Amino acid sequence: MSVTAALDLTFSLVGGRTVLTRRRYRWPLLIGRVFTDPAQPSLGSVTVQNAAGTVIPGDLVSQRIGVVAGGYAAVRGQGATMVTGVPGGEVAVEDTDVRVDETSRLLLDPAPRILTPYAHYRQRMHVCVAPGGCAVLVDAVVLHPELTDQQFGSYESGVEITAVDGTRLALDAQVLDAMPRVRRAPMAFATVYVVGAGLDIAMTALSPELESLSVLTGRRVYVGVSDLPNGAGWAVRIAASDGGVLRSAISAVQAALQVLRTEKPMLSAPG
Repeated sequence: MSVTAALDLTFSLVGGRTVLTRRRYRWPLLIGRVFTDPAQPSLGSVTVQNAAGTVIPGDLVSQRIGVVAGGYAAVRGQGATMVTGVPGGEVAVEDTDVRVDETSRLLLDPAPRILTPYAHYRQRMHVCVAPGGCAVLVDAVVLHPELTDQQFGSYESGVEITAVDGTRLALDAQVLDAMPRVRRAPMAFATVYVVGAGLDIAMTALSPELESLSVLTGRRVYVGVSDLPNGAGWAVRIAASDGGVLRSAISAVQAALQVLRTEKPMLSAPG
């Protein structure tokens, strides 16, 4: 039987600290308290936990995350989440709506989804960041070591970025319907989206450093940077040999983004 889970959070700056002004969730999603970063008191961090530890066929996990009134929020997953499947099973869907106003910032890093045999998974994200705001969003998937071409289900990811008036600025879509066939092909993939206006000069200058992570990590990982249409932001693409290497690369990318200095500095990787 399908289980529908929901998460609805709104962060705001109150008394110099980012707090939850709206907090709704239901099983299997759980959240704890907002933790304050001693080095950055305005930054509030929350960990979202999946009590089941997995997404099953037919699941629809609907989430809404908003950051307003000067909030500076980091929302992270508790670890990689398995996406399970059965032969002929339904698609599991995670649908996330992100809103960041002109005074606020957000880091959304839900941790990779691990695709197991016969799993069909679809991730959809709608993002609206008002001019002056900033969001860093991570979309990551890992292919389970036991996956074979005969057992592979499907993976789809769609990230839509819109203006405040609803105008579509960018649509980034990725589809994987078979195992990579190239010898020693990457098995873990991520895109780190940097969404917000006025980042072109800083991101252009930072791109060589980000792409050099392919060499600096000393392991099998590839990093490429591209801008999104209509000034919506930038996408940092990562392909890695496995999930551990992928997580290290994502952390390195987030750390590199920290050196950006705009009106709203980028968010750093977890400490």
